[in-house]
Amino acid sequence: MRISKRISLQSQFRIEQALFKGLYGCCRLIPANWVLAIGVHIGTLAWKLKARKNTVLKNLALAFRERFSESEREAIALKCYQHFGREMMRVLILDQEARRPMESWIDIEGLELLRNRGQQGGILVGGHIGCWEIANFVLPKLGERVTVFTGAHANKRADRWLNEIRSRAGTITAGAADDRTELFETAKKELVAIVGDQSPPKAPVMIHFFGRPTDAAQGPALLALLNKVDFFYFSCLKTGDRVKVRIQKVIFEPGETRRENIKRLTQAYFSILEADINAYPEQYLWMHKRWKNSPDVDYREVDALF
Repeated sequence: MRISKRISLQSQFRIEQALFKGLYGCCRLIPANWVLAIGVHIGTLAWKLKARKNTVLKNLALAFRERFSESEREAIALKCYQHFGREMMRVLILDQEARRPMESWIDIEGLELLRNRGQQGGILVGGHIGCWEIANFVLPKLGERVTVFTGAHANKRADRWLNEIRSRAGTITAGAADDRTELFETAKKELVAIVGDQSPPKAPVMIHFFGRPTDAAQGPALLALLNKVDFFYFSCLKTGDRVKVRIQKVIFEPGETRRENIKRLTQAYFSILEADINAYPEQYLWMHKRWKNSPDVDYREVDALF
């Protein structure tokens, strides 16, 4: 998101990097619960500054127009900002969070599905919901070797720095600039994790998401089908003071062609994600223009704070 149209992108990138490095340094000096509490206040401030507010409310209306009133959607939106303010700050102390005894704050369901899979490799898919960055250390701590595909961020320096933090927490990262052939081979031998619910830059497959035609990345399903490995859904949802990690094997009815199978497997994944969002709407990242390529949706918003 642009800070201001009066600031160049390169200047914004330098500001972002300086801001996050300054926050990172401060976070090492104070207790973790203070760090997370500061995140909640940052989220509240972003809400008051109306950062992407129109997009968030538009998305909530598109997804829940019949279920929630306008005032209820506003209340969900505020909680969403607070949630992601806290989770943004959690990333800065991810290596510290990884050192906490997991049984003291994390519950895990479905681990046996991974451990009993028929092949060494496998694909883990998730969404921008809950505390997904926790995936960077949960499975490695349980003895699973996982490569996380992090995609690409416009700010390359900040992207590299964030991946260094994730690596210190125990994960292996692969970005959009890395060799896709290597990622393909990795999926045969170990788990590859992808948070794949945002609009892809190219070659989408069309599925339905909240009853609306939606473009989705075909990469995760294609990796699983070409390698003939299992396809799992992975979620980390905040439930009170604890986090519930759930692993679920994604099942679909095979079609006659590979493209049909990609579409059906992707749809099955998005249907599970949609059920999680329905249960925890305040924990989904509504800030991105998820339906920007849907024919009947028009986002009219300037992506700048001031």
